[in-house]
Amino acid sequence: MMMNRYVVGCFCSKITLLFHADTTSFSQPYEENEDVLVESVTGKLLWDAKIVGVSKAKDSGKVNGYRVRYDEWSSRFDEWVDPFRVVERVENNIEVQAEMLEDAASLRDGVPPTLDNMVAKKFLRAKDRARGSAPVPNFTEVAKVEPTASTGKKTLGMLKAALLLLEAALPFGAVDTSAKGSWRPSLASEWRSMVRSARGPSSLMRCLVLLESSLSLEWVEPHYSHLLSSLPIGWKAINEATVGSIALRIFVIDQGIQYDEVDR
Repeated sequence: MMMNRYVVGCFCSKITLLFHADTTSFSQPYEENEDVLVESVTGKLLWDAKIVGVSKAKDSGKVNGYRVRYDEWSSRFDEWVDPFRVVERVENNIEVQAEMLEDAASLRDGVPPTLDNMVAKKFLRAKDRARGSAPVPNFTEVAKVEPTASTGKKTLGMLKAALLLLEAALPFGAVDTSAKGSWRPSLASEWRSMVRSARGPSSLMRCLVLLESSLSLEWVEPHYSHLLSSLPIGWKAINEATVGSIALRIFVIDQGIQYDEVDR
């Protein structure tokens, strides 16, 4: 029986993927035309590929390399890889692959771990987002405050990042991005600047209410739409804003948005 090549560990309450190649035994080598996953040189990603060639040592007959062709890539990118970089394309490894892609995207966008549970994070790099070609901000930079800042100011910084993350993941159709729409590119850009420069709960709540009023209710699940309607109306929410009330409102909207529904 082949040894498991991958194990899942836990570190700091977060799933950490630890990859271990079984380099001592390849009793069941892969064959040509077999679909596999190939570990990147950095060990941080797994790529879909197909075996197109097998190399064996002349003296022992053991596999010492595989030639792989990456899915959706031209054959000119075929390459020989060491056997330990090739793993089975089975459900568990595919789940690991998805986790690695998500982690890579988080590092690239600088999404703080505090925002890991936001639904928006999963759709940040999805196709057909309402933001169009607008760049994705580095959310860690948005949330950053001076080391001596109060707890309230640190929380406000994190809420700015959360609000920008929510807006960046909105699907096409959820807001009106037409030339005269309420979320046309020029206004959306100005809104993002307002979020970044918000100095207190009231000014940030004003940005949140503006986004909320621009959302099409067709993109908000009925249950959460009802919850939103039970929260204080716009002017009252702004006048009575706290970091807690902002966090609650962002949570309800994030949970209610149907990020996977796109108006084509």
